[in-house]
Amino acid sequence: MDYRKKLKIRFFVALGYIILGLAMIVAFSFIETDDSFLSSFGFALVVIGIVRIRNHFIITKNEETIKKHQIAESDERNISIANKAKIVAFIIYVMLACVSVIILQLFNKTQLSTVLSATVCALVLIYWISYWIIRNKS
Repeated sequence: MDYRKKLKIRFFVALGYIILGLAMIVAFSFIETDDSFLSSFGFALVVIGIVRIRNHFIITKNEETIKKHQIAESDERNISIANKAKIVAFIIYVMLACVSVIILQLFNKTQLSTVLSATVCALVLIYWISYWIIRNKS
């Protein structure tokens, strides 16, 4: 994929973060709950989006910076490190979520346990479908 196209996609993903974050802030400000976590999560998404857009403008400021970042991203060592980090994050999330499901069941929080176990199943299913598609394309 062309690096400029990749940068453009990242820009729109960052805009998506901001829009989702603002939607969460607005939606959960009207819902009266004791838990303010969800609107805080929305705020965090907005901040992440703003930082990513700022980085986009820093990278695309001049041609030399674009080339430097493109070389860094296409370096095999950096690609290997990024892939290993994704694998570790995936495994840690699945293990922590599974332990959390057990703990939630012990404390009779079946609804939370069910939702969490469904997200783990969905994540693993998405992984296997993605793996199958990528394997068949290459």
